[in-house]
Amino acid sequence: MSDAPRLHSPTPRSTEGEDAAPRTDVAAWVPPDDDAPTLPPTGAFARHRGKPTPHLDLPLPVLVLIEQAQQARGLPEAHRHAVAERLNAQLARMAQAGGDRLVADTFLRLLERGQLEGLVDAKGRSCRAAAVEALLSLGFPYALEVRPEDLEHLRDNARQQQAMSRVRPYASMAVVVGGLWAQWLQEALRPNKDAGLLTLQVGLTLMAMAALWLAPPRTPVYRVGMLLLAVVSLVGVALPLLAGAPMGIWAGLAGLVAAFLAALREG
Repeated sequence: MSDAPRLHSPTPRSTEGEDAAPRTDVAAWVPPDDDAPTLPPTGAFARHRGKPTPHLDLPLPVLVLIEQAQQARGLPEAHRHAVAERLNAQLARMAQAGGDRLVADTFLRLLERGQLEGLVDAKGRSCRAAAVEALLSLGFPYALEVRPEDLEHLRDNARQQQAMSRVRPYASMAVVVGGLWAQWLQEALRPNKDAGLLTLQVGLTLMAMAALWLAPPRTPVYRVGMLLLAVVSLVGVALPLLAGAPMGIWAGLAGLVAAFLAALREG
């Protein structure tokens, strides 16, 4: 028997029903009527149907920072300063990128709507002043659109910053140095056998003054230094008067005055 495969003829396809009449239980297609009312979507389509995205008249980074600043009004002051500092940096970057009508309109909208009022960073620079300065940096013709009241605010804010830099704790340091000198003179005339507490008081006072000297106002380091100076000075005044402890009363009085000047500088 041969091993060749057998070829089978294809099975004949039945042609029965090819010439049958078309089905009558299916409706014919009719084009939709344009005047027919449109039914609202239901079910999942209704849940996913949303409102159109509103037009953003401000850049998204600025909108986000403005929203964060509004939400931070009830938060600690350090958080508000951080948001204001980021917003000032964003405005400066926009001005440095180049001036056009869109950038100028962004600064003008922020100023006209008053969205920058009350926003000040840790260095005392207000966001309103930063926006005015950014708009002025765009040059002609956008700089001519700055309102007079915004220019006046920029000048006032600049004067406040200069005053803060001048009031840098020179006065506080001078008061503390004077108090320590008076305390040294008293100890030289009337030596104290137990100077351990006095040495600790002087060391903590100098540490607090270093924090007030290096850190800008309205920062955590500045406030810790001011609090440390006030507490150490108060103890240095109270203990010698109440318990006769060997501490420096002159250094304590000078420290209290310096802490008061530091609080005025922060305000």
